[in-house]
Amino acid sequence: MEQKILALANRRADAAEVFGEEADRTVVEFRGGKLHSQETRLTRGYGLRVIKDGKIGFCSSTDPDRINELTDAALDTSVLGKPAQFEFPEAEKGPEVKVFDNRVMLVSVRRMVNWGKNLIDIMHARVPDVKLDLTFTRTYREIKVKNSSGLDVGFERAEFDLWITGLLVDGGLVWIPDYVNLSNGHPLQFEPLADRLERQAKVAKQKAKLTSGTYPVIVMPTALPSMLVALKFGVNGKQREKGTSPLIGKEDEKILDENLTILDNPLHSFGLASSPFDGEGVARHRNVLFDKGVFKGFLFDLATAAACKCECTASARRGYSRPPVPGITNFEITSGKNDFEKLVQETKEGLLVYEFLGGGQSNIMAGDINLNVTSGFKIEGGEIVGRVKDVMVTGNLYKMLEKVEVGSAQQDLGNYFLPFVRFPALKVATKE
Repeated sequence: MEQKILALANRRADAAEVFGEEADRTVVEFRGGKLHSQETRLTRGYGLRVIKDGKIGFCSSTDPDRINELTDAALDTSVLGKPAQFEFPEAEKGPEVKVFDNRVMLVSVRRMVNWGKNLIDIMHARVPDVKLDLTFTRTYREIKVKNSSGLDVGFERAEFDLWITGLLVDGGLVWIPDYVNLSNGHPLQFEPLADRLERQAKVAKQKAKLTSGTYPVIVMPTALPSMLVALKFGVNGKQREKGTSPLIGKEDEKILDENLTILDNPLHSFGLASSPFDGEGVARHRNVLFDKGVFKGFLFDLATAAACKCECTASARRGYSRPPVPGITNFEITSGKNDFEKLVQETKEGLLVYEFLGGGQSNIMAGDINLNVTSGFKIEGGEIVGRVKDVMVTGNLYKMLEKVEVGSAQQDLGNYFLPFVRFPALKVATKE
């Protein structure tokens, strides 16, 4: 179908590109320890981008019988479209990336249900008053990109993961978060997951108080994504084009702690955003964003690279229903040398965070953040002594990251690969 759309568009446009996407998604959910729902949904669509008289047009459709209308609409939008400062890329061989394991597609809904029930039974035996919310999501995704410059690429990806939230009612609602990426085809390992959940649940039953002040804070991998949203915006080439990123003009300057090496890594095996090429068919590669704290550059798709007179970094992200924009694929922080238990033992008084609520940014472009802690524990005398509530972490992310200690192991969070990070002194606000 992509070839038919491209052939039709080529007759009337100066250049054309077709992006085709098919996704077969199965979701199995448990709520409060009970099976809640199961759903399978198939989506298929086509995005057509054209260049006509030097301007860009775009339209999308899910109906393969209406490709004439799709072409008409794309050409119509080009009249008011932005000037095309780039050309569609020619064919290029992409790297080998592990993104599909057939064992993932062999996992039936019944097996997901059984896995969920087994985990719930194990946790009920260990911590009877913890209720589990579970979401299994398995997606088969097929992507194709064809253009008038001769590019014709495609790949399949199998995505499979499990989000877990333990719910404990004890003087208020306590969240216990965890995550497992199952995209590598391996079966769910119950005991290590149950061990992690049990440790959090048992300490959560102990209550602790923390007064407002400045404390060392250990942020676990599950909480870091909410904290790093401002950084993801800062390295985005679209913000450079708009002139809104605080990193403009700071290439090759030391911005963060030298312990921090941060990458956009689309080549990570079985990452949920891994792929051999980007949304425009450009061959993927790793992009180092910060090398030992030194800012190395922005992420660009073809359009933003041309607008900023920079090299494209193969960072176009898109679905069939929208044109490409630059963005992060798999956000990765390189592991450091610090041991979690040792850092806890060295902490006289501090905060341990497993989850923040939402983004909480007050001025995302500048890096200012206000993050509510939904799963946090007090560290006192070198031990984790109990949970805290009504706690918020505030400050400027770029300043926070100027001095940190990085954990020795990454946790696979699907499209984040992160160690824990210890901040020696963060502002913590509490309800006294």
